[in-house]
Amino acid sequence: MNKYCIVLTTFANETDATKAINTILENKIAACAQVIHINSHYTWKGNVCHEPEVLVLFKTTWNLYDELESKIKDLHSYETPEIIGVDIEKGLPGYLHWIDEVTKKV
Repeated sequence: MNKYCIVLTTFANETDATKAINTILENKIAACAQVIHINSHYTWKGNVCHEPEVLVLFKTTWNLYDELESKIKDLHSYETPEIIGVDIEKGLPGYLHWIDEVTKKV
């Protein structure tokens, strides 16, 4: 596993996403977040659902993953939120260095 990761999560709306993003960035758990409006299609408790959602991509380090996951769960309105960490195999060295500079040191 490499040092850096992207953590994906979805929120019901932009207001909820923005509140979580602000808290996470202020606490230096992630360097940045990107927001994408999506349409999700899934099965939940036996029902097929079709809902608009907001996908948020957080850039952070694996050292901060557990803290980020915990904070997302604390701030989330979903019973079982999507929280997935994806390894960053390669990246522009300057960008990866910037992630280190703006996140807290563990």
